[in-house]
Amino acid sequence: MGFADALSGAGVRYLAASPETMLAPGVPSDVAHAVASHENDPKAMAKSVVNDVMRTKYDAGDFGGFGPAAAFDVLDLDPAKMRLAESSIKRLNDDVGAEAGANGVRCIVREDARAIQGMVRFPGAAKDMPWRADRPAIAFYNALAGDGRLDARLRNDAGAAAGAVADLVLAHRESDEFAPFGGADYSDAAGPTIHLPTTRYQIDPWASAGVVETKNAFYKDVDEAAMTGVLA
Repeated sequence: MGFADALSGAGVRYLAASPETMLAPGVPSDVAHAVASHENDPKAMAKSVVNDVMRTKYDAGDFGGFGPAAAFDVLDLDPAKMRLAESSIKRLNDDVGAEAGANGVRCIVREDARAIQGMVRFPGAAKDMPWRADRPAIAFYNALAGDGRLDARLRNDAGAAAGAVADLVLAHRESDEFAPFGGADYSDAAGPTIHLPTTRYQIDPWASAGVVETKNAFYKDVDEAAMTGVLA
């Protein structure tokens, strides 16, 4: 979400991307035709781009063929949509932070977050990869919205956040068994991710190398530190 927010603020209207699941050589050149053929129909353009990416197979010789991505989206970065998503996320974060000490909220929210894997789902991955804490935002918010252990206000907040983020997604496809990543399941990886560390170590594991995910405008604007404080 932070990357999408930054691009939207810079005037970029559409983002075609994979949530940390791309392999070289990446997006096929065929998508240029998809874009040119649907200049005046963003939804058709997005669907065509996603289909081109997800049906592409690169030849790896004796290793067989592989697709360029385990999941792929085209997002609409319309500023009004982004503002709605951000305000919905902020409301949820603030309310979760305020209620963290009551009725087991902290444990429930942390449990729901931990049930959703981060984007590092391939075998042999280093333990300090920061993307371990980058989880599909829609999946997380839907999990909270459907958790009857939470009160109605938090469930409604989460449902609103899930809906606002889902409204950014023009097209999406994913794999439930991505062979290059050891058959990893990315079937829940629809839409953008959001940084949701569930341990202190996951907050900014590469900070010593100058790589941080908690010092950007989006993180500040949506009070993501409130959610991080509950989860980690």
